[in-house]
Amino acid sequence: MASVTEKLSESYKAAKRAVSSAPSNDAYLAWDAPGVETVKLDEEVKAQAIAETMNRMQKHNFDKHRHAFRATHVKTQGIVKGKLSVLLDLPSHLRQGIFAEPGKTYDVAARYANEPVFLQPDQAAGPRGSSMKVFGVRGELLEDGNKSSPTQDFFFNNAPMIELTDIDTCLEIMQLREKHFDDPMTLKVKTALRTDAVKQTAPFLLPSTNLVSIDFYTQSAFRFGDFYGHIALFPADDAMTEKASEKVKSGQSSEALSEWLKEYLEKRGVKYHIKLQLGTDPAHHPTEDASVVWDEATAPYQTLGLLEFPPQNSFSPERRAFWEDHMLLDPWGGLAAHRPLGSINRLRKIVYRQSQQQRDRLNATKSWDVGSIDQIP
Repeated sequence: MASVTEKLSESYKAAKRAVSSAPSNDAYLAWDAPGVETVKLDEEVKAQAIAETMNRMQKHNFDKHRHAFRATHVKTQGIVKGKLSVLLDLPSHLRQGIFAEPGKTYDVAARYANEPVFLQPDQAAGPRGSSMKVFGVRGELLEDGNKSSPTQDFFFNNAPMIELTDIDTCLEIMQLREKHFDDPMTLKVKTALRTDAVKQTAPFLLPSTNLVSIDFYTQSAFRFGDFYGHIALFPADDAMTEKASEKVKSGQSSEALSEWLKEYLEKRGVKYHIKLQLGTDPAHHPTEDASVVWDEATAPYQTLGLLEFPPQNSFSPERRAFWEDHMLLDPWGGLAAHRPLGSINRLRKIVYRQSQQQRDRLNATKSWDVGSIDQIP
């Protein structure tokens, strides 16, 4: 039975829906319809400039720690293995890509991390992220896909939008972060002087909350079979959401988030509802401006399945080292049915691969597109 809060929320969404100029909620737009994507002529040049900037920030980290990390989402907080189960009664319009077969179950591995480009104590407020690899997928692959052992990668953060907005803004912000990499106070001041200062600073005000309580969002858009949309993960266990009151305080361990996650997962595991918003109109549900939060009144979440990670050690040295030094994740290495959309995703086609190559070169390691969950410790 719906709670009073849920009823009020639905009433509010209905009122917003009634005055919105967006098409009907079920008038889902084709992923390749005019206006869904608008590619600029200079994108490849700017993407390469971003990749080079982020490589230099990786080198800054290497010079400090004598180890090369990813260009973003540097600090690992936990790595888990589990299952993704597609709903048995999934509506026909949602039977797309990896969700095409109701009741289908996949092996899944995921990493929790702090999003910033440098190692930070967990007391620091800011965005948190999760990356996820789904194994054993079937269907037409994008050009960078692993044909022998196909997988599908998804990337999430704990905010429904990304402040980097588009390729132009991303280049500006990354150059600013590189320039003041060792001077966070000056970076904060310079960011506050931007015309989009509220947008740029918002994610870094997010409290450092127990990771099991967090909602995770893909932020950017991607193809969903015939349509396009956003995916999100929402805790499916009340015990997880109850941990939202746990925030890292100044006197606590600087590694509290990984410690809390490890303690929780060793006892009971975690599970999420995996849900989808489908777009109906680029004006209301854009792909090119990833800083726009898609209104749930015009793009309501629809449940696709359940993601479950049973009790386990989420921070074993073997698993952490394997993921950090060998796991290759790429949004452009999966199914054509989940093709990334928008300039934020198009730049990732260049940036992610060069970040991985830089990491491998500095660490004298080899990353690869792991094709089986059994290869992960």
